[in-house]
Amino acid sequence: METSPVRGMRDFLPEEAKFRDEVIQKIKDCFERFGFMPLETPAIERWEILAAKKAGGSEILKETYSFKDKGGRKVGLRYDLTVPLARVIANNPNLPLPFKRYQIQPVWRYGDVARGRLRQFLQCDVDIVGSESMLADAEVISCASFTLKEIGIKDFLIRINNRKILSSLVRRAGIRKEKVLDVLRTVDKLDKIGEEGVREELEKKIGKKADDVMEIVSYKGKEVLEEIGKKLEGWKEGIVGIEELEKLGSYLEMMGVKNFVFDMSLARGLDYYTGPIFEIEVGEKIGSIAGGGRYDELIGIFSGRNLPATGISLGIERIVEILKPKVKLKKSVVKVYVAYIGNVLDYVLKVVMLLRETGMKCDFDVKGRSLSKQLEYASKMEIPFVVIIGEKEKNEECVKIRDMATGREEMVKFSELGKWMERI
Repeated sequence: METSPVRGMRDFLPEEAKFRDEVIQKIKDCFERFGFMPLETPAIERWEILAAKKAGGSEILKETYSFKDKGGRKVGLRYDLTVPLARVIANNPNLPLPFKRYQIQPVWRYGDVARGRLRQFLQCDVDIVGSESMLADAEVISCASFTLKEIGIKDFLIRINNRKILSSLVRRAGIRKEKVLDVLRTVDKLDKIGEEGVREELEKKIGKKADDVMEIVSYKGKEVLEEIGKKLEGWKEGIVGIEELEKLGSYLEMMGVKNFVFDMSLARGLDYYTGPIFEIEVGEKIGSIAGGGRYDELIGIFSGRNLPATGISLGIERIVEILKPKVKLKKSVVKVYVAYIGNVLDYVLKVVMLLRETGMKCDFDVKGRSLSKQLEYASKMEIPFVVIIGEKEKNEECVKIRDMATGREEMVKFSELGKWMERI
């Protein structure tokens, strides 16, 4: 029988699982410092929700896990956390606005498997629903930037574009309106297939106009908006997009976020984006570690009334890949291991429960091994302290405590264990 996980999915053994938990807890703390509140949604959604027009696009649906439940209803595993959020907002029309939520849950995509790219992975989203202001976009970008720095990722670049600008530039190049999204999806593949690959795919779709599109995506820099504005004179939607990015850039500077650049090559593959879009990249060859944008029309698909919304998602799998080489993974969460010899189990359990009740992470031998084997186990698990109990310690109501790093031992009365724990 094959016992390895399904391709694109992983087991996380205790050392890595604990590290992931620690990273996620730091991320939650950062999100809450910015005023975001937690939300959880089901892993399975109705297929009509996942397949709704503009909820992702046909290429996204190809990567969405779908099946029929035992009642014959077609359902699917969520592809991202944004569509479930839109459904929640539509289903709860009385939520106070703006609604600031964070969500950290797994999503599933049947795509290519590579380093930092799995088919089941965690997303960490922050979103603001109910504000048209570019302050909301600046807030989610600032939150992501702050969070990455807090967890130990300092060197990154925030790339920002606007779908209004990009769509207007593409249409100005002579691309029909109904072809724009298809072109943008191709441009979004720049990181995957490179410039030549994108050019070849565009040539198949739009012929010689591919050269014009490739010129568009070459515009990069904080000063590029003025030059683009000249090209988009008369294109109202594009001018609005430029004004949005000018405001967004100004707000980010006020928030102390300076490591951003306006980049016309950024397209984002999802169809529901309507305004600013953004990605965060690190210098390492692992791709983007965060991405998002504004989606002012998505909620209206489900509720019948549009609500402005914007958000960003952090990719935990890639973040963990970056952080792991910089830390030593813990073999155990246990701080004190109780080892014993002889007929002392009643006293051992009394000590163990005292330690646990006073907040100490504590473990003891449940196999009946020799004392040397117990000490060997504690050493292998890198547990810092071992409490040793024998007949003498039981009779005198004390314990022997060994510091595993130095080998130093001390005798501590049972009644003094609480004070001892305060010192470690």
